[in-house]
Amino acid sequence: MTVLRRDFVRLAAGAPLAGFGLGTTARAQNLQTLRVLSFASDAIKQVLYPMQAGIFSKLGFQVQLDPMGSGAAIISALVGGSGDFGSGSLFPLFSAFGHGIPLRIVAPIALYDTDHCDSWLVVRADSDIHEAHDLNGKVMGGDTPGEISVVATRIWMDRHSGDGKSLRALALNVSELLPALLQGRIDTAVLRPPFLTVAMQSGRVRVLGKPLDVVAPRFLLSAWVASADYIDKNPAAVKAWVAALSAGARYVDGHQDATVDMVAQFTKQDPAQIRAGVRTIIAESVTLADVQAPLDFAYKYGVIDKQYDARGMLSEYLPLKGRNA
Repeated sequence: MTVLRRDFVRLAAGAPLAGFGLGTTARAQNLQTLRVLSFASDAIKQVLYPMQAGIFSKLGFQVQLDPMGSGAAIISALVGGSGDFGSGSLFPLFSAFGHGIPLRIVAPIALYDTDHCDSWLVVRADSDIHEAHDLNGKVMGGDTPGEISVVATRIWMDRHSGDGKSLRALALNVSELLPALLQGRIDTAVLRPPFLTVAMQSGRVRVLGKPLDVVAPRFLLSAWVASADYIDKNPAAVKAWVAALSAGARYVDGHQDATVDMVAQFTKQDPAQIRAGVRTIIAESVTLADVQAPLDFAYKYGVIDKQYDARGMLSEYLPLKGRNA
């Protein structure tokens, strides 16, 4: 049996198993629980599908999946021992690592790819903001003031005749960004699925640009992390976690329709809107350059105060192409 919230148990019961070569009987007894902390986003399908397909139980584990509001909360929970694996964007992780907090990347989540962009800077449709310089002195919502979307937008403004330093940041949970934008509490935000889809289909927002392009055309945008202590003491759990996520990534990227209802259930969004909108592409593996590019950007623009090799923050279990290169 796989554990999520009560309202997900029913959904998980009737899982398709095609493509994984798995049996249909889940072993409910003697399963070790993995405590997983994540944002409510389209990328959660990477975990939800292996859960409902019985992959975790076949490996001897069950998942307790809890939604969290911010990357800072997830990092605090991992360090405090109240979670085993947590998701989030890389900038908070870079900052934590640079301050000696022993967290490691164990699996990729989403890659930013300018040719398949799913992270757009938006404003209200009736806003008088049309160019980068129109954002001067405005308010942007973000997880933290140093979050990647905020920093990238400031640099994007500078490169398009604006004044990025004048942009003010308001810390909001990802689920609060769109309501805050529509209510006029903020002037702009970078939205990702499923909230981007809901926003665009509402007709109440419009796209201003792709600020994450200033980081690199392609880079690791978000990842699963765990404490170094947990990784050292629980190698079997980490191996199982990475194996299940890799299987999930392989499946969901080719079967997006099969993930609509599960994502809608977890994020509380309309399934029809999710089905018709932009979906997140999940990375099965990454290169060192995918991690080093945002790390170098974070140092160049003052998010972190020292530069270091990305290898130091990678778990040995991370699916890394050319690891020995």
